[in-house]
Amino acid sequence: MVNTTYRSLAGRLAALGMASEDEAAAALAALGEPPPDPDDEPEEADVLDVLDECGLLVWVPAGDVGNLEEGYREVLESAAECGAVPVSGVELVEDEDGEESLHFLRDGEPVWWAVEHEAGDRLDLLTVMECIDDLEPRGGDPRMFYALPGEEQDEDDVYVLATPEQARALHDDFGLDLEGLDRVKPPSAGPPDAEPGTLDWYMQSDRGRMTGSARDFLDGWTSGMDAELARWRSEYLPEGFPFDFSPASLDELEPIVLERLSGWDSVIASGGDPFVSGAVRYLGESMLREVPSRWGYQDLGLSDAYDRIPMIRSNTPQGFTQTVVPLHRLAALAKERERGMLAESSRFLQDAVDAHRKAVAARRA
Repeated sequence: MVNTTYRSLAGRLAALGMASEDEAAAALAALGEPPPDPDDEPEEADVLDVLDECGLLVWVPAGDVGNLEEGYREVLESAAECGAVPVSGVELVEDEDGEESLHFLRDGEPVWWAVEHEAGDRLDLLTVMECIDDLEPRGGDPRMFYALPGEEQDEDDVYVLATPEQARALHDDFGLDLEGLDRVKPPSAGPPDAEPGTLDWYMQSDRGRMTGSARDFLDGWTSGMDAELARWRSEYLPEGFPFDFSPASLDELEPIVLERLSGWDSVIASGGDPFVSGAVRYLGESMLREVPSRWGYQDLGLSDAYDRIPMIRSNTPQGFTQTVVPLHRLAALAKERERGMLAESSRFLQDAVDAHRKAVAARRA
């Protein structure tokens, strides 16, 4: 915390553009009696109370909410009051297998969150944390949700909607241990104009959130697919290989992979090797033919397993989306050396498609 006092708190929030001085001053005045010493450094709880009074926080309760659907509705409406995208039609849906999903409309667009409730009437805090960016404002607005998770299991999670600069200041000046300070907000475009639920719709939706470099890579990757696969086939596959993208052909590919690659690290390190790159293409194309899915790519400068690597995404709403990275599946095969792993790759995608289908059927029932 950088020499921030209760006296300077209102001015600092105003300088950050998060609240007017009058709003922040009124929030400070609401801290209770006796008021804190103006020259003391503010406690974290008091900073949160001030931000809350200024309408900048979303609280997600960790305890029982009594009614789960109403609990989620209050969280989503609270986010909208902070400046997030308005939602309507919040509905908790249970499918034929007892799996639950949250369905709502975001500016008229259907959104699904897959939720799990293992402890009575308690919200699924993990899903809220993973999916709250669905509610972030669009149209070039730089604000994102930053999380301040409860330290104990029974402590509420808190989210603040802020620009990256504001979030950094809340951390550095006020001592708030916010998560996601290094997040990069994907570009935002208008909604797809293709028929909802079609391959074109999902691809347009992806492209609207991709950086220019990611679009360029994916365009080059997919447009050169046939030529690269033909070259890979002629150079690395034996005569008689069933080059038909079937699960049986993936079983035939496994001994060829295992002969060349010795473990996880060797596969990851050789991701640009022509043989490995061709195997990535073949495995990915095989999954596309078996399950409704598409190639994906992102370039957000993140140090995670899904950045700057070709992947396959299930053709499902974001709340159900499953992602399979073909390179990781090859690496897992080289490490575990268990036959049948490549053909099993599409199962993760199929599970996502089936879960969405069941949720839609339950909502229509």
